[in-house]
Amino acid sequence: MTEFNILRTNHTGITVSDIEKTMVFFRDVLGFETTEIFHHKGEMVEKLTGVPGAQVKLGFVDMPNHRLELLEYITQYERKISGLRNCDPGAFHLALEVDNIDAAVAAVTPSGFVPYSDPLTVPNGNRNVYLRHPDGITIEFQITANR
Repeated sequence: MTEFNILRTNHTGITVSDIEKTMVFFRDVLGFETTEIFHHKGEMVEKLTGVPGAQVKLGFVDMPNHRLELLEYITQYERKISGLRNCDPGAFHLALEVDNIDAAVAAVTPSGFVPYSDPLTVPNGNRNVYLRHPDGITIEFQITANR
């Protein structure tokens, strides 16, 4: 038995290569509200992130019932794009329920998202598609069969 209680989910963080461009994508393509971009540096940031010399720009994307934090580390020059596959531990995806999956795919592909397949109907009747961005971000669009 734990001696604490989880009160709620606060946010999910994703590290990106260009925060300005990514914030524009979430605001202008997906239609979410975004915050201003903040710049943090110093010993507190280094200790909190475990990244020596870390300076980070961050902003938030307000989604229905969830908040996404986008981070760009601006002082690390040897950053790598995640090569994790969906089956690799640590990989994650952001699932968004939509009302028109084909229109959603068409809207995000100009921003660099590439679908793994055409939208597919899965055994429970939902229609899903996974798309990956060159930054390593995977988004899943889904139409729920029993809405």
